[in-house]
Amino acid sequence: MAYKALYRTYRPLTFADVAGQSTIIKTLQNALKENKIAHAYLFAGPRGTGKTTMARIFAKALNCEEGQGHQCNNCLNCTSINEGSHPDVIEIDAASNRGIDEVRDLITKVKYAPIRGKYKVYIIDEVHMMTQEAFNALLKTLEEPPVNVVFILATTEPYKLMPTILSRCQRYDFSKVSDADLLKRLMVVCEKENINYEPDALNLIISLADGGVRDALSMLDQASSYSNGNLKVSDIEEIYGLLSNREKIKLLKYISDQNILAITNELQELEKRGIDFKRLNNDLIEILKERLIYLATKEPSLLRKAKETELKELNFSKEMTMKMIDILLEASAQFKIVANIKSLLEITLLKLASLNDSSLTNKQIEKPIIETPKIQKEEPIKKESINKPLPENDLIEVSPLEEHGKCYVLDEEEIINIMIQASKEQKALCINNWSSISNYLSNKKLGPYASILRLSAPRIYSKGYLIVENDFKVNSLKINLIKNQEGLTKLMKLIVPDLDFKAIVSLSKTDFLNYVQKFTNLSQANKLPISREIKIKEKEI
Repeated sequence: MAYKALYRTYRPLTFADVAGQSTIIKTLQNALKENKIAHAYLFAGPRGTGKTTMARIFAKALNCEEGQGHQCNNCLNCTSINEGSHPDVIEIDAASNRGIDEVRDLITKVKYAPIRGKYKVYIIDEVHMMTQEAFNALLKTLEEPPVNVVFILATTEPYKLMPTILSRCQRYDFSKVSDADLLKRLMVVCEKENINYEPDALNLIISLADGGVRDALSMLDQASSYSNGNLKVSDIEEIYGLLSNREKIKLLKYISDQNILAITNELQELEKRGIDFKRLNNDLIEILKERLIYLATKEPSLLRKAKETELKELNFSKEMTMKMIDILLEASAQFKIVANIKSLLEITLLKLASLNDSSLTNKQIEKPIIETPKIQKEEPIKKESINKPLPENDLIEVSPLEEHGKCYVLDEEEIINIMIQASKEQKALCINNWSSISNYLSNKKLGPYASILRLSAPRIYSKGYLIVENDFKVNSLKINLIKNQEGLTKLMKLIVPDLDFKAIVSLSKTDFLNYVQKFTNLSQANKLPISREIKIKEKEI
């Protein structure tokens, strides 16, 4: 018998088997129990999170011979759905059946009654790949299908669907599966497949899978074959071109010692080993982030990516660590557009090493920037004004920085609307003046606002609304709090006097890049909506 991949062997057969997605499962089960079956569903979310699997389980729950809501996996209907041979459950890959002719054929067959089951179920995967003409042909049928016909549309890119399609479906957004749920799933599979493993090896697979169950099982399948069923961390690192934590710490120590020769030689060796430089860049960010956590809490139980003993080997100060993270985050955003990834990482690491070379020594960084040693008589007077706010700025009245309350939130639709009206020239003004925020760090009233903005990066400016990127959740929360907007906007008015500031909203790097990709896709497809007045929603946190 031919070998069957783990992700296919252990595909969930009931709602209870599904990893994560508890909210979606509960909603569907309640709908089945109360017989509130919609005519069309949209399952949207990242790859490998269970959209198609959930569609098949739902089809079984509609047609199981034990009754609606059951998935016995023993009756003729359930077994044939599992085998993909049920005449009333039709799966269509829209990537290869995307034209109007295929949709017209579907519409012709929809009117026929179910042959064996109670419901005829159409599962259309990758539905965003369908052409405009195909969508238009499907609209009427999707809105008013014959009795006992259910459409389930699955997509990783719901923003590419026409609003008229979206409005006709009940939408369920699948999220990335949590690390805890992934770990449970992998442990069950390892037990059934008699795979011995180091706990850290599974954690490393989970980290690489990024919330996708299918990806995690595929990696486990490959790694177990490589290791002959005895899975170790070193196996995962070798297969996927990863460095051990010991090697990453060594690289960071080279940076701390400003050992340029060692950094260059190390990168040459890593290139020969086929190390994934993008992943290495992200791993260095994670280790430095954990150093920040450790410096602030001294609590080893909070560490996930590095050990306490490893972090103690690094001598970067808190401020230096944050600056290094900023530089690595900038490099991470540039990996998508550069031709030579190795050169970009090499330049980035040399830039990190040069931080200790310059006036940014640890002792100087830990002091507020304007508290520099007294200027000697022979130094030009102008140097004193570079990092010192004007005296009247101390008189600005702002409320103390808050940590809880209502926040500004931006959904996908509003972000796209803001991007349409954005000004590159005005954003450039923000970028060019951003370093001036450091001048206000020791200002009694504006200092707290300056400290959270300084770790952000301006990304979009549109009609008084400034979108910044900040991967520190605590900082992002404080920036988005409505009570803090007065202080933030007054500070930005001092930094960029030529612009008005109505609100400042923070996004994570991942969210920002996703929105940029969606904007680009819509622009290329000539589907950008008409711009309108910007309205930011509020939410209690």
